[in-house]
Amino acid sequence: MKFRNTIKSQALLALTVTSLTVGAQAGEIVTSSGKGSTTVQKEEKEESLYDKIWGLATLYKNKDNPIIQEFKLRGRYQGQYHWVDSDQGDEDSWEDRRSRFGFDAKLFNQFDVRLDAQSSDGFDPFYNGLVDAYIKWRPSKEFNLTLGRQKPQIGYYDFLQSTNNQPTFERSQIFNQLRVDRVVGAIADGKIGNFTYQAGVYSNDIDEEFGQFDGGIAFGAGFGYDFKEALGVKKADWRFDWLHSEIEAGSTILNRYEDLFSSTFWVQDGRIGLVVEGFAGTGQADDAWGFFIQPTFDLVPDKLQLVGRYSFADGDGPDAVYAQSRYERNAPNLTGGGRGDRYNAAYLGFQYFIYGDKLKVLGGAEYADVDGGGNGGDYSGWTYLTGVRFSF
Repeated sequence: MKFRNTIKSQALLALTVTSLTVGAQAGEIVTSSGKGSTTVQKEEKEESLYDKIWGLATLYKNKDNPIIQEFKLRGRYQGQYHWVDSDQGDEDSWEDRRSRFGFDAKLFNQFDVRLDAQSSDGFDPFYNGLVDAYIKWRPSKEFNLTLGRQKPQIGYYDFLQSTNNQPTFERSQIFNQLRVDRVVGAIADGKIGNFTYQAGVYSNDIDEEFGQFDGGIAFGAGFGYDFKEALGVKKADWRFDWLHSEIEAGSTILNRYEDLFSSTFWVQDGRIGLVVEGFAGTGQADDAWGFFIQPTFDLVPDKLQLVGRYSFADGDGPDAVYAQSRYERNAPNLTGGGRGDRYNAAYLGFQYFIYGDKLKVLGGAEYADVDGGGNGGDYSGWTYLTGVRFSF
């Protein structure tokens, strides 16, 4: 096995300093009482080297400018090496999993603009289409409207959260089977009290940019509730989403299932986190459903995190379930396209944070098993992964 990249990293410890000067200067709070004044020292964090480097991506920031409040460059690189050791053969290689560059802008105190482009594995071609290209109007927390190329609202954790922040290398098998990706559309969403809502309409035709709008439409809605106050924890989100697709001959996305459903419960408190998310797809292809359970534990807060995940999927037909396209279906002796009627997988890994989620290394191993269906698509094996995540 050859490594195309060797990852070396060091952790930097940021020191906290306090200003100890006479009077009410920065770093001090002066309070008065009946017997005089009392000076209370307030700690201030010194900007670290990483803060300074990542701060270079913000080219302009001025909240008092009525036209443009911020302009910031965006980028990410996610590279990983994998080893497949399975009953159907072995395979290994390095992959430039995600590489993107773009910008964010805040305008008129109400609009967000985002543009991201992506490269392909090996950076050939260097430009491989747009990722996000949208404008978001946010007049209030109760109502936002987003127009352009974006994620359809399904899979609150596994899909809608940025891969920069996720603790595993790949999304769950059941979500990847649904054939969901960026689309062009319009989404309205907001939060009213502890309730959240979303509703959207999308084009089912997409290419490297915006598509030709001749592949039918999809539409959906969802709602959620914030339980953190009721449960007394840092985070406790529950959400349910539905997406219906009018599949036509020209549909290039959202074309495997007519109706998709997802339900998510995501809780975090102290060192412990837990995500439970389920999916179902019906119509067109054989019905399929599945879920994953993903706990995390901070072995060293803000530095080292342990993550586990159990994934399950089942379906109505003998070939209703698919092995992961990365990396299980790369096994050289795989038969039947890796399709079966049941999928089980267990993952255990870690994240080591150099600069939070903006710079980290990951490692992990996943055992997966697909029970063969009508075409004998058995798969049973391990996938070992190591990689780096970098974003700004």
